[in-house]
Amino acid sequence: MEGEPKQNLPRKRVLVIAYYWPPAGGPGVQRWLKFTKYLPENGWQPELLVPQGAAYPVLDDSLAQEVDHNLAVHRVPIFEPYEAVMNLFKGSGKAERLGSVASKDEQQSWTQYAMLWGRGNLLLPDPRVLWRRKATKAAAHILRSALEEGRPFDAIATTGPPHSVHLIGLALKKKWDIPWLADFRDLWREMDYLEDFHPTPRTRRRHLEMERAVVNTADFKTYSSPSTLFSLAPDKRPETLSKFELIYNGWDQDDLEDASHRARTGSEEEAVFQLGHFGSLFPTRDAPGLWKAIRQWNANLGETRKRIHLNLAGTASRPVVSSLKEHMRAEDWTDHGYLSHGDAVTMMQRMDALLLIQNDNDTGRKAIPGKAFEYLATQRPIGVIVPMPSDLGDLATSWQLKPCAHNDMDSAMEMLATLQSSKGVDPAIGTQFSRRSLTGQLARCLDGMIQHPSTRS
Repeated sequence: MEGEPKQNLPRKRVLVIAYYWPPAGGPGVQRWLKFTKYLPENGWQPELLVPQGAAYPVLDDSLAQEVDHNLAVHRVPIFEPYEAVMNLFKGSGKAERLGSVASKDEQQSWTQYAMLWGRGNLLLPDPRVLWRRKATKAAAHILRSALEEGRPFDAIATTGPPHSVHLIGLALKKKWDIPWLADFRDLWREMDYLEDFHPTPRTRRRHLEMERAVVNTADFKTYSSPSTLFSLAPDKRPETLSKFELIYNGWDQDDLEDASHRARTGSEEEAVFQLGHFGSLFPTRDAPGLWKAIRQWNANLGETRKRIHLNLAGTASRPVVSSLKEHMRAEDWTDHGYLSHGDAVTMMQRMDALLLIQNDNDTGRKAIPGKAFEYLATQRPIGVIVPMPSDLGDLATSWQLKPCAHNDMDSAMEMLATLQSSKGVDPAIGTQFSRRSLTGQLARCLDGMIQHPSTRS
């Protein structure tokens, strides 16, 4: 029966190489944290190779509690020069300015430009590439020791970004010819932030060459949003597409059960409708149409309208905060800052409705944030602001949601009215996106890969 653990299966072994792992916080760590949780009940025993001393942008100790104590985790020291340079400026007020990208109305300093240019053109495909040699050597030692002990690994898996992790898999594949699955959580050469680092034509060619080498050599590829396939497999040949599979991000029932006893249903203050956004807000996710709509809504309350209060949980960039201050009254929104994953899920369930805002650019059209599926699991009404057409927009439409544009105040007003009258998303929609079910899908990919290894295309 679907959803029930499979007991007493002989376990095949997979070495998973990842950069993001607890104590890292944020969405990047959760995909494989959950996969490793449920792989054993699908006949696979994972081991992890992750960095030690990584400069993670956010930390979340609550995620470390989810790591099974029986899971073998090999930690290999990492040196991150870009972050080391940033540390020289800590306390001076310069670190944030040097490491940030100037908004459209800001003049970027020469120091900023040089730092960003160096990061984007000298450290390819990303600053974590300096970990590649040491991690490859450590992985080879793990594979060799397992072979000598008579317990060889059946496969390796790499997950990016950072996409330099895939280069570790590439080196191991060439040396060991072991079945290799490459998981693309996001785009590679088409990721929008690459433009912030002023790439040269040579840099663009190198990204393409590295991406092609990984895709053509890996035995199987998984990805998390439909459009990623069009970037990774432009030829669309059937024999090429057969080595790819879409595995969405999802939600974990254990997370919601853990949070449910702390969560309440609806607003404590009946006169206030609590609207929540969870995750990062940066300039491409600014939604001035919605901010203006909330201000107008609260200025014209009636019998059928509750006052709306916007709750932000995550990281809001300075340009977005400025936009909020410009278009909304201070009493109509609260920035709660970064929350642990457990606290974030609890807060989601306390909201009357949830807000999903995607990047207003080409990358935003091709990506689906993981929180979309956790939103589904809460069964709260969901408002979606996303460029159209887009993967997220198509998915939201299939969930009977009506996306609106970032700058469209009129559509945002309609969305607010719909949210206040809605009873929430149909619970049946979210069942197909459970982490347990998605891990079963991954296990079937691994099984097929080791039974029918691909030839290089």
